[in-house]
Amino acid sequence: MRALTTCGVAAGIMLLAAPAMAQGTWCAEAYGAGAYRNCGYYSFQQCLAGASGVGGHCYPSPWVSKATVEPRKPTKRTKRYR
Repeated sequence: MRALTTCGVAAGIMLLAAPAMAQGTWCAEAYGAGAYRNCGYYSFQQCLAGASGVGGHCYPSPWVSKATVEPRKPTKRTKRYR
């Protein structure tokens, strides 16, 4: 009985201590045969590197407040007309 109680308490602690998702500010997601979602990236560049080559895309993590998400830098535009 004592061992059963100890195992139950240990299992409860492990379930409460395990995070549901990684706490990064960016998520990478891919579909198809190797489908996955990883929200452990802390910069947009890290996310792009993780998603490259597998057809994935990046988006801000829905589990992090909007104030902590690194804003995207504007792309350099060239003039079309002179």
